[in-house]
Amino acid sequence: MEDLGFLPYFVKPRSGWRYSRSFQTLTSPDALPMSPRPYTQVSDEALARLLRQGDMRAFEEIYHRYWPRLHSLAYKRLRSREATEEIVQDVFTKLWQNREKLVIHVSLTAYLLKAAKYAVLDCQQRELVRQNYREAVQQTASAAHNGTEEAVLHNDLHLQLQAGIERLPTQCRSVFRLSRQEELSMKEIATRLDISEKTVENHLGNALKKLRLSLREFLGGIAWVIASFF
Repeated sequence: MEDLGFLPYFVKPRSGWRYSRSFQTLTSPDALPMSPRPYTQVSDEALARLLRQGDMRAFEEIYHRYWPRLHSLAYKRLRSREATEEIVQDVFTKLWQNREKLVIHVSLTAYLLKAAKYAVLDCQQRELVRQNYREAVQQTASAAHNGTEEAVLHNDLHLQLQAGIERLPTQCRSVFRLSRQEELSMKEIATRLDISEKTVENHLGNALKKLRLSLREFLGGIAWVIASFF
């Protein structure tokens, strides 16, 4: 940032009073000791003309006149003192840096207020981008976490189910596997095992009952989860 060393203000930091000529230390004019202001009666149009010529005192007068209004406008929209002061400082910095190319079509007031509004919008857009990024990161992390938990639960449930199937009686286990894993009908199972369809139905009912009991404690009584496996 260009050092605007022509502003002879005393600024009071935490460590005490010190003399500063750096624009970066600009603060509210009300917080600064009174100093002679030779351009207090000069019109805005004349100040703008003098500013284009590089008149430091013209810039100082513009700063005194418009700092409160720009600060108020920005603070009402941002509700952040730090962001507001940064925006106001940026507006005045650009005003000085672009003084030779300064073109005001309406009035100095309208020019500065418009510059402040655009600076506020730019600040809000940057904050929105940062907020969206933070939310996207949080959602991604949450999804990854949830996905990991679901994968672990699914794997544990699968192991528990397989253990329950292995504990079934031989004929009962065969009927269950043919029904649920090979997706055979009761008639097809009866033909393959050379038993009646009624026997197939009984074996399948017993298998489901035993598996539900073995999974009840693991699933904490979540009936819909059990049903989804059968």
